[in-house]
Amino acid sequence: MTHQQTIDRIRTAGVVGAGGAGFPTWRKLEATVDRIIVNGAECEPLLSKDRELMLQASETLFRGLEIMQEVTGAQHVTIAVKKKNSDVLDFLGPRMRAHHYDAQVMDNVYPSGDEYVLVYEITGQRIPPGGIPPMVGCLVDNVETIVNVAHAVDRRPVTQKWLTIGGAVEQPITTVVPVGTRLQDCIALAGGLTTEAPVVLTGGLMMGGMETDLQRPVTKTIGGVIVLPSDHYLVRRKSSSQATYTRIGHGQCDQCSLCTELCPRYLLGYPIEPHRVMRTLLMTGSAKARGSLWAEHCCECNVCSLVACPEGLDPKNICVDAKAVLREQNLSRPEEELGRLFRSPHPVRKGREVPIHTLYQRLGLTAYDRPAEYRPVSLAPRMVTLPLDSHIGMPAQPVVQLHDQVQQGQVLAEVPEGQLGCPVHASIDGQVTAVHDRDIQLTAR
Repeated sequence: MTHQQTIDRIRTAGVVGAGGAGFPTWRKLEATVDRIIVNGAECEPLLSKDRELMLQASETLFRGLEIMQEVTGAQHVTIAVKKKNSDVLDFLGPRMRAHHYDAQVMDNVYPSGDEYVLVYEITGQRIPPGGIPPMVGCLVDNVETIVNVAHAVDRRPVTQKWLTIGGAVEQPITTVVPVGTRLQDCIALAGGLTTEAPVVLTGGLMMGGMETDLQRPVTKTIGGVIVLPSDHYLVRRKSSSQATYTRIGHGQCDQCSLCTELCPRYLLGYPIEPHRVMRTLLMTGSAKARGSLWAEHCCECNVCSLVACPEGLDPKNICVDAKAVLREQNLSRPEEELGRLFRSPHPVRKGREVPIHTLYQRLGLTAYDRPAEYRPVSLAPRMVTLPLDSHIGMPAQPVVQLHDQVQQGQVLAEVPEGQLGCPVHASIDGQVTAVHDRDIQLTAR
């Protein structure tokens, strides 16, 4: 196949970033780069799906990397894992040496899986503020995404999702389920709930979403289904309303600047200073807009809110709100000013990284830190709901109608040619029982 034919297959298969972002992979592979970085650093607490995927599907992973090298021209490949998972590199070692691939063992800190951190630690280069890895000759992809690339070239669309199911469940596991499976069906695979008032943190405890409706579906980008009791500290923090965290921040922030001093992007030299953004709670008009510029390069990792702030305030969400102000007013820093503010990495950066064990203790997660090893399951859900907008870009448009009979792998929705996005495929055999603007529902035959 030509490079374009390979990219077309990856697009047709609906491959998107499986680590949470959901960026269409076919667009990323249009870049010419020198190095591919395999993100197996598994940033978020309690997740094991990347580790287990590397152990269970290593052959497919390496085939996906060969395809990506061929398409992008990359001469180098680096597989990055955390130190706690360095045994995975021992398992992959013979094949890595045969392919002349490198390894990068990241410290057990958060957020070591951030692509800005990975690129800097591996190459010594920094992605420009607001930029993407190809600007410095790199392409960063999650382990599962690369496996899906290999499947795509074999004309196997994305219909399944690797997940860690953990937290307040009987037995944490990592397994594979059809995309669109209900959260409650996933929890059943882990032996059921151990709390009467469950809340599910989807994707990740630090940066992921939160669901109380267990009928909600698994998407292509969810890496974990982590159950916590509704009165858990993290749930209370994440469920705080905008009015509440704004009011408290307005009255309680004493400008100690710890939110900035522990910010991973600030420590890399980027012009992000959450404590200055907190000042905007006291401002209006143009002053508020100018102050909001200090949030422009926030990656929303939540270190400032959940680790750094001694008052328990919420600088992360204040930054999110500030970025909304910038979008509404179409504001950004001029290139010359941005270049001036983009400084060298902080000299004590490594000493300010957040150890994972500190994160577990601070967030009350130690009791849930249990192995979630891979276990194959034979799950045949009665119903699945396929989201049409779980990727960056234009939502897919339905091409099926109510009552249509469909087969697993059949296209249900497409994105017009030339638009950023990906099609959606049936994850089970069944009948179309609902077609909405944002999702399609299938019921098994």
